[in-house]
Amino acid sequence: MWTLSRIAVYPIKSLDPVFLEQTKIRPSGALVGDRQYALFDQAENVINGKKYPDIHRIRSQFDLAQQTVSLSSPDTSPQTLVFHLIEQRTELENWFSEYFHQQVTLKENSESGFPDDLAAPGPTIISTETYEELARWFPEITVDELRLRFRANLEFTGDFPFCEDRLYSTTDSPVLFQIGSIILAGSNPCKRCVVPSRNPLTGDTDSKFMKTFIRKRKETFPTWAPLELFQNMYRLAVNTRLSRQPNEHSDMMRVGDPVEFLT
Repeated sequence: MWTLSRIAVYPIKSLDPVFLEQTKIRPSGALVGDRQYALFDQAENVINGKKYPDIHRIRSQFDLAQQTVSLSSPDTSPQTLVFHLIEQRTELENWFSEYFHQQVTLKENSESGFPDDLAAPGPTIISTETYEELARWFPEITVDELRLRFRANLEFTGDFPFCEDRLYSTTDSPVLFQIGSIILAGSNPCKRCVVPSRNPLTGDTDSKFMKTFIRKRKETFPTWAPLELFQNMYRLAVNTRLSRQPNEHSDMMRVGDPVEFLT
């Protein structure tokens, strides 16, 4: 039986995660609090790890109950400063503006957040076994660091590496699965950018990471997985959609919940 083992939300897109014991899901499919905020540069483009590698050097800690974020970076000052996400928005934007050397705006979307895949804005999901397999491909990278590189929302204890690839299909009927009282539909394997090839704390890029990943993914690709959904092999984890509208008062998923196939 598959079991949910970890829940991660990223309150500000591209910054550090918060690990939770339980969470609810919004009608859009996004986990409550995930990518609720995002930074935008002076050209109104989102500031993310793909475009701004220096963002990896920012350390952030969130208190979701108090709605605060603690920020520090060796590029500015080792001093940690605490900001209220709402009441100190101007001060917070000034901190990011100084860091990125341009005017930065912090925007909020409490309904759907700022997902990468607009067609499948639900939580991304991956198995612990997959992370452990990747750690064998890259012995210098720990499982915990791989979590920070690939930034999945949900992690489950499965039965073999890449078993999460069973959560989507090439047919018109999506694979439905349930965690707690929340029903999700698997959409597609998550397309990757340059971010996983970088050290998540420094932003330094390993020039061989992508080539090694693609080569090993080809060598270990499951015979039962839908190859036609892999335009290239640089894909990992599963994008999802919400299958039905949640009940905001009762729908919940918790660490320890079974991950059960419905179709």
